[in-house]
Amino acid sequence: MLLHVPGPMIETEGKVVRPSLWKYRYPLFLITLLGILFTYQLAVVLLLRKPKQTIDGSFTGSKILNPYENWDNEKGEKISLHTHSDEVWFTPERHTVAEITNEYKKEGFSNLAITDYGQISDTEDKTYIRGFEWGQNVKKRHILAIGIKKAIYDFFPIYASRENLNWVMDRMKKLGGYVILPHPKLFDSYSKEEMLSIEGFQAVEVYSPYGDDSKILDSLLSNGKNIHCMASDDLHYFPETIVNKFDQPFWKDMIQTLGHQRGRKGESFLRYVVTNAGVSNETSVLQALHSGSFFCVKKFFQGAEDPKVPLIRVNDKHQIQVASKERYLEIRFIGKMGEVLQVNPDTSTATYEILESDPYVRVELIALTGSILSNAIVRGQ
Repeated sequence: MLLHVPGPMIETEGKVVRPSLWKYRYPLFLITLLGILFTYQLAVVLLLRKPKQTIDGSFTGSKILNPYENWDNEKGEKISLHTHSDEVWFTPERHTVAEITNEYKKEGFSNLAITDYGQISDTEDKTYIRGFEWGQNVKKRHILAIGIKKAIYDFFPIYASRENLNWVMDRMKKLGGYVILPHPKLFDSYSKEEMLSIEGFQAVEVYSPYGDDSKILDSLLSNGKNIHCMASDDLHYFPETIVNKFDQPFWKDMIQTLGHQRGRKGESFLRYVVTNAGVSNETSVLQALHSGSFFCVKKFFQGAEDPKVPLIRVNDKHQIQVASKERYLEIRFIGKMGEVLQVNPDTSTATYEILESDPYVRVELIALTGSILSNAIVRGQ
């Protein structure tokens, strides 16, 4: 008998009785499972890790590196890089890839990435950008990989140390992924201190439905990490006006209703990146991401006109020249530790001369319908 422990024989009215732990089988079974899970988690935490190796420092050098030097016009391409579909077995109530791509196309998006949890979309449509979101832990310490061809299993369902996260991001980069820290303000999944202590990511979502905070960039840039901004819808559902147009089965309507996904505004079309004109397929978008040659945009409300991104040039006098066809409420030049170096109100052009004390400068533009962030213009050798 399972879990039968022999003991001394006791005679009771002519019958032989052996004391047994059988009545405790369920608690013992649960304890055994917890022990196996604890042993597994401890093993992967100790084995699958990569210690931090880089030494961070300020940007130095006489050369000014401008990620927008090759931009030839202001039109740009709208790209959404964080959306979730119904292709994962535990998210059947979400929208199909076709529904997502069609709706974003109607809103003027040139392309988007499908980034489902734990797997890469395998539908026949190969035009959209591949990616996936790693991490099932309760604290929401997820990692987004764009352009990756193979998903990485989450070996850390309960806990992952900073060295474990380094190991995951290192594998993602080796598989061709552009690595992003998503929604850092959701449950405080990534504090500023943690982001300074891990390496391997190339961008952080500073515009997210779960919290907008562009100053996250300054804490990283000020410590010598040339991290890019990221703006993402993190789409899980569309607003009711769009869902009503879909021809979806009744069971999906029912699950969406029970999950309180119906009748809400949704997260769509408000946060995205803009790449140079003609940069819209997966290969060219990845090149733009790696070089930082894109803007992060947040629209203030759905249905608003898209704010226009500017042209940014750096001349021989180390002057940053910003010019646009749109008249902005403000053009701000931001420096080390988030210091506001200069503000130009109510204008379509602005110029800032980079000082010797400026390791980097980034630009924030406030328009009537939205805000735009540039990636940093930095010093280098």
